[in-house]
Amino acid sequence: MAKDFTLDNGFRLSVKSLEQNADPKIVHAAIQELYSSITRLSSLEHTAFEFFSQPKRQPPGAGRQTISTPEPNLYGALQFEAPLSKFRVVLRRVGDWLDRTKQTSLFAVEMPPAHTITLHTNQAKVLAQLLTLGEALLPPQTLYLTQAESYVDTFGEITPAARANLLLVRHQVGVSGDLANDLNARAMGPFKSLGEKYQHFRKELLACKDEITLDTDFWQVMQDKAITMSLPEADAEFLKDERLRTLRTEAERAHQQAEADAEVERQRQRRQQQRLLDYRQTFEALVLDTLTPDSLRQEADSFHQQVLTQLSASEFNRGRL
Repeated sequence: MAKDFTLDNGFRLSVKSLEQNADPKIVHAAIQELYSSITRLSSLEHTAFEFFSQPKRQPPGAGRQTISTPEPNLYGALQFEAPLSKFRVVLRRVGDWLDRTKQTSLFAVEMPPAHTITLHTNQAKVLAQLLTLGEALLPPQTLYLTQAESYVDTFGEITPAARANLLLVRHQVGVSGDLANDLNARAMGPFKSLGEKYQHFRKELLACKDEITLDTDFWQVMQDKAITMSLPEADAEFLKDERLRTLRTEAERAHQQAEADAEVERQRQRRQQQRLLDYRQTFEALVLDTLTPDSLRQEADSFHQQVLTQLSASEFNRGRL
């Protein structure tokens, strides 16, 4: 699975499933999950991966002569290269993946100029040995940067406590103060503080206009953005809840306004109906006043003319009927 390693400022990680009796589809899904998890890391969105198919499982009772062929489209291993500065964050992400899947796998790390570290395990705490051994092989500048990026990924910024620890690392590996400041700024990326990250993330959340949208694919996009900008998951969830509270307040305010507008409209319609009822009663009274005994003896044409004359009076000559 491994190729000749030629990177001077990167490392290669290979992960191969050793689960002989596991469902190939479950192994495949785990490999795909690891791939997705790595590509969501900052600066690793376009990392090139190689995938390797699983050997086809032999049917029960098959002899030793049975030849194993790859299981089509079902992966059992992957391999990729990443910058040395991402060594710690990548190994931590792989450890999280292993802690979830519990799949026994073979892990191989190749580092310049010609170092290879391998182990097989299904426990994240054992995999952490790769991190310790690998970092011992890193150049001083890269080691310092990986430590700084680790703090940024964890806390969103280099906190005073992290800065104190980095000062110790700086003296241990022999990094100058000016270089350490440059590496700290590089670890932070385009944002100078956690507060700036909050401000940017809040601005992005404004694109969400309702609760339903925030709980669908939109939030997945926002989670990816949080990872890219090294905003801790807890902080991203806090800002999500903050936006949800705002949306609920706005929705309640809009509901109350709609209810108030509806009540105004109902009152207008009641007044309109009352006016029509008053007009009808007035008209009926007018007709009753017109129907005198003398008018009943008149011809129909004369009675009709008298009603029309009454209707043209000022009481009804206002365009309301």
